[in-house]
Amino acid sequence: MVAADGAASEQWQRLVDRLDAQMDAIVDDFMAELGERGRYDRDAVGEQDLRDTAADTLRMLVARLGGRAPTHEEAVLATSLGVRRARQGVPLDALLEAVRLDFRVLWRWLTRLAGEGQDAVLVAQVERVLTVVEGYVDEVQQSFLLERAAMQRDARLATERHLARLLSGDAPGAAAVEAIAQGLGVDPQARFDLVAVPVDRIEAAQRALAARLAAGSAFAGALGDAYCVFQVQGGHALDAGLEGLPGVRLPGLRGLSAVALAARSALPLLAALPDGSGMLDLEELWPHVAAHRLAALVPGFLQDRASGLDALTDYQRGAILSTVRAYLATGSVHATAGRLFCHRNTVLNRLAAFRDRTELDVQVPVQASLAQVLLAAHGDAVARAV
Repeated sequence: MVAADGAASEQWQRLVDRLDAQMDAIVDDFMAELGERGRYDRDAVGEQDLRDTAADTLRMLVARLGGRAPTHEEAVLATSLGVRRARQGVPLDALLEAVRLDFRVLWRWLTRLAGEGQDAVLVAQVERVLTVVEGYVDEVQQSFLLERAAMQRDARLATERHLARLLSGDAPGAAAVEAIAQGLGVDPQARFDLVAVPVDRIEAAQRALAARLAAGSAFAGALGDAYCVFQVQGGHALDAGLEGLPGVRLPGLRGLSAVALAARSALPLLAALPDGSGMLDLEELWPHVAAHRLAALVPGFLQDRASGLDALTDYQRGAILSTVRAYLATGSVHATAGRLFCHRNTVLNRLAAFRDRTELDVQVPVQASLAQVLLAAHGDAVARAV
């Protein structure tokens, strides 16, 4: 029995030696079959790279089949291959398919070289061949996954550095904008949409935008008390899923430089948000911004304008203010009457009452603008009255 086992071992060793002697042809066979499968992007992985790797891998596997101790280069081959393919952007399934192809090619050549009369030797060694190849597959896979995880961490850190530079509060220069755009993979002259929410709502915003942030189609960062999210204009609306959050939308920004400036502007814009508001466009928010600034620059100015309304009953004040709002929204006495289901003379009378008590005639454009600011300044009281 021992003699039979020894003979089988010698047969196997001779077979492995013959396999090693045919290595050039075996590599050609591997390359032909790999090419037929077409899983590799040849722009990312060149023909010579594939051939050299196949030769090194197949020689290493044959050495393991023959029981030879690996050289240093062979010992680190799986690590270097996994790292290189991860950096080349090869999909993991394509890489593993290529490595497992080694078994098919080697077994085909073993069968061919063994010829008749050595079936028992092959059957006895099939598990060994599988174990050697699958062990190498596992080594390559682990190396690939570790490198890709490291690359993703590095990419996230790099992206965060670029965003911190863009949203630092200091407007970046042209050269910095170009570098940031290259790092983020965007055209610095593209149009961008930006949404800003208070920083205390950051978790809700991140949950709503998780898929786009993870995919790199949207970018986000904090600047003071504002959490800013932006993307190249187009595709899904940036504020999808954020409708319930207070914030401001700034669409169509011209270039990445404008994104940096808009992020700085988001701070005072968010400070002017009325209580209980949702996501507002600048067209909706500007009266509140103006009211906020006027209150700081000229204390009491808007309160004095509105004081004439205080003598009215809640019903009277609510009727007048709802009419003014409807008129400011439509610019038409007829449309306002239709919206409020009242006579046009009623509309005119209420507009006149507002003019008498605030000295603002909403039928005069300049004064209508100030009326909008007045209503924004007293939004909470108006809402309660109406």
